[in-house]
Amino acid sequence: MEAGGSCLKRPQLESEDDNRKKFKSSGSWEGYQDTLEDCMAGKCLCKLPKEDLLQYLGHLVNQSDPEDKLICAGFFTWLGQTFHEDLLTGMVCSTVQGLVNHFLSSTLLIDRFRENLKEEDEHLRYCSGQAISALLPLSFCGQDISLNATENFIQSMVRSLKFSKEERSSLLPGSTAGHLPDLSTELFGGPAAAGLGFHESSTTHNQPYLSESHLEEQSMLIRILNDLVSHGGKQREDSPNQMKDSECRVSELEDEMLCQEIQVKCLVIKNLEPAWEKFTKSVAERTFLSSRKSASSTATNPAGDSESGNGNPAARSCSDMKNVAYVTEGFKLWKSLISIKANLNFVESRSFAANLSQPLYTLQANSPACVWRSVLETVSECLCYGSTLGLQSIPPEEPCQLAHTLIRLVRFEGFLSRVPFRQSLGFGGVSGDGPCLREDEEEASALGYDRGIVQKMVIITLKAVALTTREARVDSSSGESDSSLSSRESGSSCSSDLVIIERNMSGMYKQLDSWIKTILPVLPDSDLQDNLLHLLQEQDDALIEGLLCLLDTHIALHVPGRDNQGMFETSPTVGFNKFISIVGGDSSVLLDFLVSNETCFLLYLLRFLKFIVKDWSKFVHDCGESYAATLSVILQLKTSIHRLLDKELFPYNIGPVYKLLEKVENLSNLCKS
Repeated sequence: MEAGGSCLKRPQLESEDDNRKKFKSSGSWEGYQDTLEDCMAGKCLCKLPKEDLLQYLGHLVNQSDPEDKLICAGFFTWLGQTFHEDLLTGMVCSTVQGLVNHFLSSTLLIDRFRENLKEEDEHLRYCSGQAISALLPLSFCGQDISLNATENFIQSMVRSLKFSKEERSSLLPGSTAGHLPDLSTELFGGPAAAGLGFHESSTTHNQPYLSESHLEEQSMLIRILNDLVSHGGKQREDSPNQMKDSECRVSELEDEMLCQEIQVKCLVIKNLEPAWEKFTKSVAERTFLSSRKSASSTATNPAGDSESGNGNPAARSCSDMKNVAYVTEGFKLWKSLISIKANLNFVESRSFAANLSQPLYTLQANSPACVWRSVLETVSECLCYGSTLGLQSIPPEEPCQLAHTLIRLVRFEGFLSRVPFRQSLGFGGVSGDGPCLREDEEEASALGYDRGIVQKMVIITLKAVALTTREARVDSSSGESDSSLSSRESGSSCSSDLVIIERNMSGMYKQLDSWIKTILPVLPDSDLQDNLLHLLQEQDDALIEGLLCLLDTHIALHVPGRDNQGMFETSPTVGFNKFISIVGGDSSVLLDFLVSNETCFLLYLLRFLKFIVKDWSKFVHDCGESYAATLSVILQLKTSIHRLLDKELFPYNIGPVYKLLEKVENLSNLCKS
């Protein structure tokens, strides 16, 4: 036994023979395991003597048999998850708490799970990763004084991350296409990279480079880091109402000892930040490699003949899957670090939002659909328009630069034509025929396209357009207030800037319109806004955020008294009417959206009401025959809000929206008279 093992406490690591002698009084190992599992079902271990538990677990930890290792990993995953579920209520099983503190007094147990990540058995690797993810946060959560196990282990994990060689920039398609030569230099080293601060990190200076043989283990390490960043988020009301056994010795914890998710996330960020530049380069390179592998596979066996030698998908799939797994896990971590749900302030997560343009350039038509999904989901999270960016008076630089990149790619690089919407099914797999298609795959096959990936592409395009126009309006406003310019010069400059922006955004809408019409079975003269809302209608959050983007873009670019004929017509009123028809004209659905925090409907409704109150005659004209029905839904919503306000049941201050609804009612009455 290694010298450092003593810190895990001797009863736990004594030899198997000694443990067996001590344990004879409690029966066989198998019998005790059955007893333990019965107690686990009740989320309490107080019926079992602590000494017997430590002896049995000491035996289990020392086993080399894969089955015993699986049982061990499963138990400690349960232990960590059960303790954290109890933390949500503030009432924990004292035996579970004692075991957690006992085994986290050092990193020895977690190091053993870490060694299991190198095993050939994929089930053992996965279960060991789950055990690590369940246990590590508990060095902070439920502790009055934090333990060192998590910090030491995270430092060790980050030091174990491997990155691509910087001189491999020739892998990127940068020889002829517009921005790509500079991008490839920026991605993987060279003078441009040095100028941008891409330097060797002291944390990762002597590490081996990432190779095919490292991919599986690296993917698992990244998954664990993602689990730590995603840790927490549940509220007390989300905890299961699990009744404790009457014999359970419950400990009540103080509030400061409950879930400390922010500490865990900040610890990961602190250790990851020095290595982040290299990590993003590796993910970008592997994203491009996934398209090269897919292209070479297609070239080797263009007919898809599963019996033909090197073209056999089964013969080449292992390496491809490892690479794709690394890329998708990398983007999951990336998304978690910049997610608004991570409860991190912008300063802490800002550096992780940079460099997200890099993978966009590496996406090709033959890139696997699941890689496309991972990249688009991460980009969408960064362009969090409805929850954050649409509320900010001055949008941050990082998401604005990402929006600019996306607009360049769509307008000038044919980016939309690369989206593999016909090559994927359901969850981003590869299309094909077979008896085992899932229900969503059958739907995708019937539609002829993958609705999910098309929805993601549509929503990030709308976000990029809305954010860019919002940024332009901010710049124009600042220009108008410049005292060094005369009002005439300032107005002329702002007007010309808006014309340029309008022309570019109109080009974006045209590209989007043409692309959608190649996907949907619609008439050539069908309305762009109707097609967009048709695509987004299955996801409430995407639908409402899309409506908000269309509304803000329209308000920013359609200036009264100026010729807007070059712009695609996306009337906010027509969009709202379409939305009303999607929800079946039911005002209670709108009320649910207002009360819930899962969508940005509050922001959308507030801005839409301001828009129609400002020009009521335009609203009446655009409604046409549906005016009475639309007005009825709006007034029913006002009545429902009034009832809740009378009973003081509305969960927040809805005053600004309610005042606008009153104005709508007054304007409608004036219209009648």
